[in-house]
Amino acid sequence: MITEEEKQEIIDKAVEKSMLILPEVVGNLITQHIALSKLNTEFYSTHPEFKDKKDIVASVIEMLDGENPLIDYKELLIKAVPKIKERISITDSLNTKTVNEETNKNFNGVI
Repeated sequence: MITEEEKQEIIDKAVEKSMLILPEVVGNLITQHIALSKLNTEFYSTHPEFKDKKDIVASVIEMLDGENPLIDYKELLIKAVPKIKERISITDSLNTKTVNEETNKNFNGVI
C-alpha cells in the first residue's frame, strides 16, 4: 500500500507531464485546423457552384467520411465532387413551392 504522500507525488508528476505536453498538442491542433481550412478554401474556389450549397456539401462529406474513415481529407473532397453534383441536381429539380391538394393526408392506421 502506498502512503498518501507517495500518492500525491504520483499525481503531481502526472499533472506536470500533462501540462508540459499541452502546448505541443494545441500546436498540432492549430496546424491541422489551418491545413484543413486551406483545403476547404481551395475546394470552394475550384467549385464555386458549391458555395451556396454548403449544407449539401457537408452532408455528402460526412456520409463519405463515415463510409471511408481512413481516407485522406483531400481524397475525400475529390471523391465527394460527383456525389455533391448529383445531390444538388436532385434537390434543384424538386418542386417545393406548390402543394398538391389531392395528396392523401389520412394517417389512420399508420401507427
